[in-house]
Amino acid sequence: MRKLNGKVAVVTGGTFGVGRGIASALAQYGARVFVTGRSAHDGVANEEQITGIRCDHRVDTEVTAAFERVAREAGKIEILVNNVWGGYERMVEDGTGTRRISSWPGD
Repeated sequence: MRKLNGKVAVVTGGTFGVGRGIASALAQYGARVFVTGRSAHDGVANEEQITGIRCDHRVDTEVTAAFERVAREAGKIEILVNNVWGGYERMVEDGTGTRRISSWPGD
């Protein structure tokens, strides 16, 4: 992987799990990273190059505000990792699927 010094990255859903790991790796390689998530906050985990932006991606106005903030603060986005999905909470109940999330044509 080449050095990412000076690059600006956004990792949606970057406060936990895989997204958090991706954000940390991007920062280690020199990128300035913005992470979004419902539990994100400024000054994420003492990592200087990572900025947390609280954003519920199910709410369009919050998504717009998050990306407008990145534009104001960094002027550009060169790397986007779309790692967010807000549907897990209602997907299963007691290990059993409670409803169909989506369907493919012909299903």
